[in-house]
Amino acid sequence: MADGSTKFTRADVERAVPGLYQFLRDANKLGPEFNKELRNGSLEVAKHVVNKTRANASTQMEREVAKGIEARPDRIPKIRVNSSQGFVSSSRPNRRRTPAAKVKRIDVFFGVEFGGGKYGQGDPKPRKNYRDGVTRGGIHAYTTQFRPHRGTRGYFFYPTVRDEGENIERLYGEAIEDALRRFGRRR
Repeated sequence: MADGSTKFTRADVERAVPGLYQFLRDANKLGPEFNKELRNGSLEVAKHVVNKTRANASTQMEREVAKGIEARPDRIPKIRVNSSQGFVSSSRPNRRRTPAAKVKRIDVFFGVEFGGGKYGQGDPKPRKNYRDGVTRGGIHAYTTQFRPHRGTRGYFFYPTVRDEGENIERLYGEAIEDALRRFGRRR
């Protein structure tokens, strides 16, 4: 996706967090003050995960990509990779690229997170150059500039989310309780 977020189906979310959608429907009935407070609390939870992710980034490329990971305000904790920030490259800097070919952090996020070279060395020479100067690969794309492919395990972001799972649940639960304490009981 262009904005760097991963979309899950409604069934995926309901399986992971039973009753979440019903809670969000009920939260709408509690008024705008409650929802604003819930957004503030979930933003703090997302910032906690972003800070842990940045601390767990071990290589220079991971640290560079982690700078683009940001918390977004929503009623549930939401994190995305900024799709407009440029990615610093010493071998081929963005200043020498056409505007359409400039590399963004989101462009390298998945390679840095999950690794590359799944299909071997690939084809270092692209098959087709498009008029805008952007070369697009496919399954034969040359991705061996990244660490070895790790499947779905990840290197720094997803391991952090898995390790912080209990803290995320606890912090989000506290945010909900705090919002209920401050604004939910007035009705």
